[in-house]
Amino acid sequence: AKRIFSDLEKGKYKLVYVMVNLVHAALAALAYTNDIFTGYVFIEICTIASCALLMARSHGKSLVAATRYMIFSLMGSGLVLIGIILLYSITGHLLFPQMYQSVQSLWTSGEYRIPLTVAIGLLVSGLAIKSGLFPFHFWMPDTYGYACAASSGILSGIVSKGYIFLLIKIIYRCFGTDAFYASGIDDVLYIFGVCAMIFGSLEALRENEINRMTAFSSAAQIGYIYMGIGLSPTLGMTAAMFHIVFHTITKPMLFLANGKLVEASGNMGRFHDLRGSALRNKMAGVAYCVGAMSMVGIPSMMGFVSKLLFAQAAIEGKLKMVITLCALALSTILNTMYFLRTIITLYAPPAHDVQAMPSVKRGSQKGFAFVSFIFILLNLFFGVYSQPLVEWIRMGLVL
Repeated sequence: AKRIFSDLEKGKYKLVYVMVNLVHAALAALAYTNDIFTGYVFIEICTIASCALLMARSHGKSLVAATRYMIFSLMGSGLVLIGIILLYSITGHLLFPQMYQSVQSLWTSGEYRIPLTVAIGLLVSGLAIKSGLFPFHFWMPDTYGYACAASSGILSGIVSKGYIFLLIKIIYRCFGTDAFYASGIDDVLYIFGVCAMIFGSLEALRENEINRMTAFSSAAQIGYIYMGIGLSPTLGMTAAMFHIVFHTITKPMLFLANGKLVEASGNMGRFHDLRGSALRNKMAGVAYCVGAMSMVGIPSMMGFVSKLLFAQAAIEGKLKMVITLCALALSTILNTMYFLRTIITLYAPPAHDVQAMPSVKRGSQKGFAFVSFIFILLNLFFGVYSQPLVEWIRMGLVL
């Protein structure tokens, strides 16, 4: 809360709290709705609330980032709406069960095969754009870099995954896996997912600012999820769902730690200014190190289990096996390079001009310490005892 107070003007505190609640309500509606048009309505509500969270910070660049985010979001929303209209004109239904029966019947008979494929492509493209899939991920660095730490954590860890969750829900309850994977759109998602894994990591490696680097890392992690969706409706989708949970737990912890490390460096986010920041704020340094190690895939952490599940799904993919395993290996190497560079910088002797900065007192950040402890505990717990969660995901996909 103290970080929010320092980032925002006094009159905007209530606005931020209201928008956070509105985002959570919209995401809950996306999870529970049984009507595809109702899902679209709450997509728009979530978009508006997310833009409000971005604009709440009194920073000119935040307004530019919010505008860019709104443009890409509206582009995705438009494609989703056109896809819904086309699908409704073909099936005559908006509720998932009736739409599923109509799509299955039409796909089996071969009737309206091309319009159905176009409708599926429009819906998938719109939600992929809104979640930041390559090459539509360039709004991420400014969005996450100029928003306050809490907003960055919410947008990266929860909102973007909400759109992907809705996409998976539509695939299973609206199109059916047979129609979706026979349409060939899964191959397109797979290709863009692999590209996101590599190019997102390369762009993160080139960055010299910690929030922008973490944002490009998010683009790479989104690629993992779409690669899993494109692999198969069984092991691939299970790995994608597990990665959603993993990223939802880990990425907010990284952004919150970023905020504390930047604050301990005179609100400067470049790596030169962050030298020694983990020594000035030890709690933030530990939280960042745990999140970074999990992202790299150190054993006993969630990131390792996630990459292991993708490797198992790649074996099932047959023709995609070599590409997937090579992409996993290359992405892991790149992750190691930029996260290790960051950790070394955070613990390196501070530059001469920041040596006089005082260390942060442990008692002054009890809220951050509590949240970080919960995130670290969840990461380690599901890294060691991952099987129950994996089985629960598999049961949910079957049902």
